[in-house]
Amino acid sequence: MKRPFKGLRSHGPEASYDVVVIGAGVGGLVCANLLAREGLSVLLVEQHYMVGGYCSTFRRGGYTFDAASHFYPLLGNPETITGRLLAELGATCGWVKMDPVDTFHFPDGSRFAVPADFDAYRALLDAEFPAAKEHLVRFFEEVREAYLLGLLRYFRERRPPALERYRHLTVAEVLDRHFDDRKLKLLLTADSPHWGAPPSRTSFVFDSMLRISYFLGNYYPEMGSQAFVDDLARCFEEAGGHILMSTRVDRIVTSGGPGARVEGVEMKTDRGRLEGRWRVKTGTVVSNADLAQTLDRLLEGPAAAAYRESMRGLRPSQSCFLTHVGLSGVPRSDLEQAQGYYWRSWDAEEAGGEGLWCKIFVPTLYEPRMAPQGGQVVILQKVQDLDYEKVADWPAHKAAIESRLTGHFERVLPGVSRHVVVKLSASARTSQRFTLNQAGSMLGWEMSPEQLGDRRPDNRGPVDGLWLVGHWTRPGGGITPVMISAVHVARAIAASQ
Repeated sequence: MKRPFKGLRSHGPEASYDVVVIGAGVGGLVCANLLAREGLSVLLVEQHYMVGGYCSTFRRGGYTFDAASHFYPLLGNPETITGRLLAELGATCGWVKMDPVDTFHFPDGSRFAVPADFDAYRALLDAEFPAAKEHLVRFFEEVREAYLLGLLRYFRERRPPALERYRHLTVAEVLDRHFDDRKLKLLLTADSPHWGAPPSRTSFVFDSMLRISYFLGNYYPEMGSQAFVDDLARCFEEAGGHILMSTRVDRIVTSGGPGARVEGVEMKTDRGRLEGRWRVKTGTVVSNADLAQTLDRLLEGPAAAAYRESMRGLRPSQSCFLTHVGLSGVPRSDLEQAQGYYWRSWDAEEAGGEGLWCKIFVPTLYEPRMAPQGGQVVILQKVQDLDYEKVADWPAHKAAIESRLTGHFERVLPGVSRHVVVKLSASARTSQRFTLNQAGSMLGWEMSPEQLGDRRPDNRGPVDGLWLVGHWTRPGGGITPVMISAVHVARAIAASQ
């Protein structure tokens, strides 16, 4: 698929820009778009040859695979905050609504598909757990209230006093308060691996915000994730922005000393006709890069060191191992039944270890064009509670996890291995290599109660003129919070110009 934007090709970047954005993940793309629409001159710099970060795709043997992200709450609904934002930017990417929004396979062999309609979902819960009806009513009343209060606090930057009732609570604490049935508790948190943290370390407020958003629409992009981010890049160029690909920023130049402020960036293009080093003047830099990379490698001086020290003790979210499989000749109906999370344990706390086999996701159920005629794309996903530094042999680690995941897939669909055309895997090391996220973290810092709000790194960086967007900063991880971080930063920069 030909990408709809050009990027700088025939000439290098200008000598100066109002703003330089480092990293063309979704946070960087949205922020760059908003700033360009304000009339500012903006350069977007991306170290990879594709935009998108975790929202990119790659092709092998005629099959197109999502590199990481595979579902997008709210974006296809123009009545939501982020769906409306995309429309305002001029994005034209199409969206396929996912229904069911998720499926869970339990240790007793039973299966539960979550319908996209909230009332239908609640009716299924009441029917399967009649003894818990009243408890479910009270639980979802709290979910709705936490959702609304969370929107005000984390997306609208207000401070509603009523939020104090929920702000310190984890998902596990609220479930334990309402329910005893182990199957119901697992069902209500069976999608928790997407947070990259166990329920005991996941904010009930943030979880409620995502839980409700499912029923406002959970979507898959037409033509895959790359079509979505390429469309944002097109919008940015049409607004007058410049994109410099395959370019790694080496240093954020500052004035130095007390009261240091941003003065420019130094960078190196690694391939193509523009290969070489560049120095660009700017008074404002927005970093969508890994926060540790920004502070340790790009920024010098005591302010960066002090800011880094303030992050000590923050916990990154877990990584996710992915095995990408291209199939031929497997019936769609078989894959519809196979899709979903496969739990080995009734305890969701064990998701990062032996408690969860994996999640089986089939993008071609929503977008058949991701595979050749008669083919299907399958992604086997396993969240990992992994000590990155202790993995001594990465090829052996990758081979062992891949064997385990494909072995489980064969048990789910006996004989499926005979239909494999393409197979390759991505470990935490792969994620770090291509996106520079430390240890391949899925969502930046964990979304635990003590790592949200004022306890999460601010969008304003440690030196004047440096701003931060993405999942390593406020409000948090996930596609919607990342886009909101871009909105907050773009608004602040525009107001200061």
